[in-house]
Amino acid sequence: MQADNSSRRIQRGAMERQRRQQMNNLYSRLACVVPPSPEKWPKPALLDYSSTYIKNLKERIRELEAKKEELKSESGTSAKDLALQAIEVIERGPIVEVNLVTGLNKGIMLHEVISILEEEGAQLLSANYSASTDRVFYTIISQAFSSRIGIETSRVQERLKALCGTGCFSPALEGN
Repeated sequence: MQADNSSRRIQRGAMERQRRQQMNNLYSRLACVVPPSPEKWPKPALLDYSSTYIKNLKERIRELEAKKEELKSESGTSAKDLALQAIEVIERGPIVEVNLVTGLNKGIMLHEVISILEEEGAQLLSANYSASTDRVFYTIISQAFSSRIGIETSRVQERLKALCGTGCFSPALEGN
């Protein structure tokens, strides 16, 4: 009987230690996402500061969204209306990097871009994208099948322009 009480007490103590450890980990994670402070915050102050910080961020988001809407109404054309806004093809030896910027609602067919690269003698190494509020940024890294032959980046860029049609911006080729 006494052994049962003792083992329960030990078990409760272990559970309490685990709970405190988890809370300390969560406080540490919270301290990492708010702007740093010159001194270590006590836990209640950290919670209060974090709450205020989040409220300020929400207010800033509302202000920026209002400004965005104002700018959109002034320009008349939304970035979402454009399919492909920018193309950049950069050659670094046998490696070719293609950067594309599209409107959020008018995405490109990524498989068509990859097909163009493969038809021009490239092998896909990686493809990544990142979305913002009104644009999607694509980065496609490829390598020439044969380093002796290489890839004709100007031809790749022209074919990508043809894919996007009119209205896309194309910076000068780098690395040629």
